[in-house]
Amino acid sequence: MGLFSRFSKKSSAEKIDDTVDEERDVDDVATEDTEAEESTDIDSDEAEPSDADNSTDDEDAAEDEDVDELDEDALLEKSAPYDRSEKGPFDASEDYPELNRLDLGALKVPVVDGMQVRLDTDDESQRVLAVTLIHEGGGIQLQAFATPRSEGLWNTVRKQLASGVTSQGGEASELHTALGRELAVEVPAKTEDGRPGKRAMRFAGVDGPRWFVRAVFSGKAVTNDEIRSELSALFRGVIVDRGQEAMAPRELIVLTAPEVNGDSETEDEDKDELNPFERGPEITEVR
Repeated sequence: MGLFSRFSKKSSAEKIDDTVDEERDVDDVATEDTEAEESTDIDSDEAEPSDADNSTDDEDAAEDEDVDELDEDALLEKSAPYDRSEKGPFDASEDYPELNRLDLGALKVPVVDGMQVRLDTDDESQRVLAVTLIHEGGGIQLQAFATPRSEGLWNTVRKQLASGVTSQGGEASELHTALGRELAVEVPAKTEDGRPGKRAMRFAGVDGPRWFVRAVFSGKAVTNDEIRSELSALFRGVIVDRGQEAMAPRELIVLTAPEVNGDSETEDEDKDELNPFERGPEITEVR
């Protein structure tokens, strides 16, 4: 079936909170054909605010705190497409359509011809933290986390991501799509010639029975509707098998690398000799 691509990270993310700040470093394998847009600096008004302005700001801040308190229960509600149980992502206990899927333990991921599958692993422990599907220049990274039976994570995580992006000088806006509420972000980046620019990504999340799956779209999956639709369809076809063991809320559900025929070390050394016209999911070993 080809070779697996492993991308190692220096530190492991045990909980979803630990991964929020790492999204600025999302690997750009799927974005090689997408250049950062040139940005134009806009001068800001440097005038000092008046006492009246400060008073207004204090009142607005107090109102925001009240809103946050009122929305606390709503933040804990599960967030998912209304037809999740019928169209996915599916829980292992639910009925689901038969598709060609790659078994990664907690996640069973649909695969199609010509698609690359990359496993993102921790550099020290070699644990598989995420899987990235790369197709036609677009990518989608998937991670699974444990949640309480009656609470969700996506509303809270989406708010944290938006706050983190804006604090780094980026922009974040919510979108309503077939996947539910998504977060479209643009973060500061450099163009190929070193000039200031922006990099776009989209985050989606689905709360299921005792699990949460986060998806990060990058490359042409952000700019090309057709490619994004294809990757979204693969996301909807995922099966989540959380297991019955007790896990702390927000704890990352580690994936399992699938068995590959032959010696992976040999495949790594001889990867340049592979038949470039071989069909099926392509997976490369990189250490």
